[in-house]
Order: sequence, then C-alpha cells, then structure tokens
Amino acid sequence: MRIAHILPYDRAQPGGVQTHVAALSAALRALGHESVVFAPSRPLRVRLGGTRADLTLHPRDLVALRAFLRQPHDVLHIQEPLLPLAGPLALLHPSDASVVVTLHSAESAAAHAYRRTRPLARWLIERADAVICASEVTQRTAAPILPLGSRVIFPCLDVAPFRAVRPDPQPNAILFVGRDEPRKGLATLLEAMERLADARLIVAGPVAAQTRAQAAARIGDRVTFLGAVPHDRLPSLMRTAACAAFPALGGEALGLVLVEAMAAGLPIAASDVPGYRIASNDGHATLLSPPGDADALGDNLQRLLESDELRTTLTDRGRLATERFDARLIAQQHLDLYQSLLNS
Repeated sequence: MRIAHILPYDRAQPGGVQTHVAALSAALRALGHESVVFAPSRPLRVRLGGTRADLTLHPRDLVALRAFLRQPHDVLHIQEPLLPLAGPLALLHPSDASVVVTLHSAESAAAHAYRRTRPLARWLIERADAVICASEVTQRTAAPILPLGSRVIFPCLDVAPFRAVRPDPQPNAILFVGRDEPRKGLATLLEAMERLADARLIVAGPVAAQTRAQAAARIGDRVTFLGAVPHDRLPSLMRTAACAAFPALGGEALGLVLVEAMAAGLPIAASDVPGYRIASNDGHATLLSPPGDADALGDNLQRLLESDELRTTLTDRGRLATERFDARLIAQQHLDLYQSLLNS
C-alpha cells in the first residue's frame, strides 16, 4: 500500500502532530508499506489562537505540494486538513487515492473557527472518505463540522526510546516540557514552585525573557532553562528528573508529551483537563489538580517528591497506560481503516 501523509507543520519544530506523523509513518513502513510525508521546507510562522505554528504558506512549498499530490498513492492522509494552505489544497486536488483526514485541535479558538466557517469547513471535510479525531475532546470541539461516521484514533509515538530509560534522577528535580504559552500553564507552575522550597525546576522549551524574569523573581536560581530540546534528547533528559509537571490550562486533545513522560517512568502531576485525563487512564496514572490552581499543583508535587511509594505506583501505572499509544498498535488501526476504504 502506498500512503502519503500531508503535514502542515514544520517537521523540525517540536509538536504532538509532528511526533505522531513521524511515528505513524515509520510504523507503517515497518509493517511493509510505502509511507511518505510531505511537510513544508520553508514554513512561515503564524499565530493561531493561543499558540504559534509554522505552516505551509510559502509559494515554493505550494508548488512542491502540487507535485507531491500528482504522484500515485493509494491513500492520501491529511493532518489538520483545514489549516492553511496544505490541507485545503490537498482536499481540492483531483486524486484517485482514498482520502483520510485527522483533526487534532481541541482549543476554544478552534471551536470558534469551526462555528464561524461551518459551511465551508463542512464542505471541505466531506470531500474526505474518512474522518479521524485525535480524541473525544477533538471530536467534541469539531462537532459543528463533522459528518456522520467520524471516529477516534489516538495519536501515537515510538515508545521504545522512552521505555528504555533507566532513571537516574536529580533529587527534587521537577521537569516541565513545553512552549512558553499561557495555555501550557508555566506561570501556574512557577507559582506552585514558591511552595516547594527544596525543589528545582528544569524547563525544556523556548521561554520568553519576561518569563525568565518572573521565574527569577519567584524562585531565584532554583530554575534551569534549557531552551528548545531536540525530540531525540527527551528520553535522556527525562531520566534526570524525579517527577514531571504538566499544568496546562486547557486546549489539549491528548498530550503526547505527557505520554512520553509516563513511558519514561516519570511520575506526573498534571492539570485535570479532559485530554490529560484520557492520556492518564482517567487520572489513574497521574496526580491531577484543577487547572490554574497553583496551591493544588504544589501539593501534588510535594506528595510526589516526599513519597517513594507513590512515585513507584504512578510509574508502574503510567508505563501501563502508554500501551494504548504505541505506534505499532495505532498503525494497525490506521491500516484497518485504509484497507476498508480500498475494499469499498
């Protein structure tokens, strides 16, 4: 089977969709299929809701996309099909391939955009032969534009490098991985750190100068900013932490970085947002607290740092919870869908 994936984002930038597509394509190849990915080589950075994205907008990328779409494929799989401009162009391109789309967004801004553009968005989505949502949260967010018969298939990752981690944690080290965006909750975590006098915070991800200044004012030298960390270095970074914190305020369809941390054996304190609840097996594998509640987050982090038994329990539960997101399992679910379309 020849499968072509359309990714609207820069593959070099960290992100859950990029992680998913890379892992899915590799797993499909391991299963004996031809799987290739188109992504922008000259992405332009834009702001979308509460985040930023590097999208396919450069004219040379659009020319390359048209050439890619003219190649013969059995399945054309488009990620985030409504983002400009790769998804809409791919949906409108005449093709003999079966067309599958996956929606990932779970932010309120996405829900608003779907409502505002419902006739056009629904018309574009209905050009696909099958519609996948990354989670039930995405499915609810996109409800205004979804045709009947959409299905949920979780995003995936290659869990092997994370499961191979042998923890060697620094005492009282708390890891945060993510962008410095309001919805990721780093400000809440910095406030929570004021309650944890003996704890240190490691931040992996780009951080604005203003946030660094706020951190210095709140917790002094008890924070280390690593900047952007390549994805292949995350497993080795995760082995150095005693626990991880993911205090997102919302907008998470699932949270693959949380899944990565669980696969690496990190006990986690996270926000009780729907996507994280799904990823953590309804909260069974993490400690959850109300989003934006720095006191509750600090209490959970303190419990993790003080209790070896609790960390061990959550480590075991977390590793078990990640099995649902293994790329081999998710790739087979996609193959079953692809085959059903080719046989119809």
